[in-house]
Amino acid sequence: MEDDTLSRRSFIRGAAGATAAAGAVAAGAGTAAAQATADGEGTVEVGAGSDGLLYTPGTNEPLYVTPGTTVTFDWVSNGHNIIVDSQPEGASWGGHEPLEDEGFSTEFTFETTGTYEYYCAPHQSLGMVGTVEVVEQLPTPEPTAAGPPEVPDSAKSLGIASFIAMVSTLGLAFFFTKYGGDYEPPEE
Repeated sequence: MEDDTLSRRSFIRGAAGATAAAGAVAAGAGTAAAQATADGEGTVEVGAGSDGLLYTPGTNEPLYVTPGTTVTFDWVSNGHNIIVDSQPEGASWGGHEPLEDEGFSTEFTFETTGTYEYYCAPHQSLGMVGTVEVVEQLPTPEPTAAGPPEVPDSAKSLGIASFIAMVSTLGLAFFFTKYGGDYEPPEE
């Protein structure tokens, strides 16, 4: 007997599909969150940060490169320069003294190992200083014993919502399988 109402079998098939889809969404969100990227090696943003007064990387932690690496300095805000404060003996980096604006770019190939310190002349007093460390071997991050990485709140919320969706779907499937039905009682 063909009927427009929902049969148990089609409900269970739909419930299984919805549960699988919710699980796939949750798994995809975890994968995306795990694919974080690091700052581009060999590139420094000049005038970065919310106030436009940072070299990134370089202001808060050095940019580590190996000899022969060409570093590109990209201006991302206006009115900055690069004044070399100190560099290893025998190095020839001249920085870039003229003030430049967003969109300007310059580069230098660092050959001599050692520490190169630089600053922005108009903003040095505000902390716009930077460092490039030219080393034979790039440092590897030290593992921390702090435990598992922090899970973002959005991932936690998605996990809880997916769990609730799966439990609700399976609960309804059980209920309709055990108690429900869309069939006519047998005629006697």
